[in-house]
Amino acid sequence: MTEPGAVACAWPPAPIRTERLVLREPEARDRAAFIELFASPEVGTYIGGPRPRDELERAVPEVPGRHPGLFVIDLDGAMIGMVTLDRRDAERPGHVRPDAGGTELGYMFLPEAWGYGYAAEACAAVLGWCADALPGEPVVLCTRTANDRAMRLAAKLGFTEAGRFEEYGAEQWFGVWSPVTPSG
Repeated sequence: MTEPGAVACAWPPAPIRTERLVLREPEARDRAAFIELFASPEVGTYIGGPRPRDELERAVPEVPGRHPGLFVIDLDGAMIGMVTLDRRDAERPGHVRPDAGGTELGYMFLPEAWGYGYAAEACAAVLGWCADALPGEPVVLCTRTANDRAMRLAAKLGFTEAGRFEEYGAEQWFGVWSPVTPSG
């Protein structure tokens, strides 16, 4: 991986298959779903609001989101969301290491995919992949405390609270996930 802000490991990985999903690199056929994702008022509720569709139509490239650390979540051949692993910006609050940085998990799903457990399934698969690709690397997650669904998902995935702080005009929850190393 060579992009600033990207996690440092071989990219792209082979597609990851779960019981219902395929986690893969973005393709040109995903463009409309990327635009829908970023233009959606429901998705934008906790991430600063939706972006104007006309702006997205102009700005989104033919193959959107193609960068290390981004997995498209594919259900039956169609993009329903994305999961990202990125380097946490050292300027932002919330870090688990003195040198800042760290790997941050992020995700967004189209509203019609909410409530079916796809986010838990996809994020768990990405965390499993990360544990193999970046052994011992702690992963952080930040979400607004007002986002009940995200708070429940963080707990389900095994993130533990490492702090809270004010950012983007709202209280943020900051959690950390560490891969479990079998003892023996």
